[in-house]
Amino acid sequence: MRILDIILGRHRQTTGELGYFGLMGWWTSSFSAAEREYMEAAFCVPPLPAGAKPLTRNRGLVAFQTAAGLLTVLADRLQEQARDRNLAWRVLAKAEERALAEGDIFGLHFVYHQMIRLQSRWRDQFPDAVNQIVAACHRQIRLAPEAARVLRQMRPDEPLPIHLGYQLASALLEQEGAYQQALELCRQAQAGGWSGNWSWRIQRINRTLYERDPRVRSISSSGIRWL
Repeated sequence: MRILDIILGRHRQTTGELGYFGLMGWWTSSFSAAEREYMEAAFCVPPLPAGAKPLTRNRGLVAFQTAAGLLTVLADRLQEQARDRNLAWRVLAKAEERALAEGDIFGLHFVYHQMIRLQSRWRDQFPDAVNQIVAACHRQIRLAPEAARVLRQMRPDEPLPIHLGYQLASALLEQEGAYQQALELCRQAQAGGWSGNWSWRIQRINRTLYERDPRVRSISSSGIRWL
């Protein structure tokens, strides 16, 4: 009987996407029953059938290759209400932990992307959101060379996507009047091959610098390092 209980218990633990990635212990210990029910419902959107529970029961309805990928999508579904922010942030913290532990550079890049999106969504309602945005931008920018290499290997015929960390960090620095640091980030992003209107941004910042002080000369791309 003991052996049967162990076998059945193991089967229950591996049920659903969370169980498959060994996340059921974290799931049950980190969230209340009401929070788990709410997140399960939020995750189940068309074309998934109504009432399906891919997170905890009906594995195979959606395909995820990594734990970070699963958790990032779950966090993306948690954006409708202010209470979603805290839930999504906790999910993304676990996604970052798993991606780091598993060396999942691709997943980690998009974890930070989603962190930036989440905090930007609630920036006007939570005073700590900007600090969280800056922190996530820092981490995504530090990862940029490795992420670019992985993305090019995975999608050799496609250009690199837009890099939200570079975009938001440079915009925030520009808003604060830190034009040289913003300029450096734009140059880093452009040199790294990330998509975006970097030439236009660089020209605009240089024009602003010149208008503020005509004696200013544009520094080299290695002149200032924000990170």
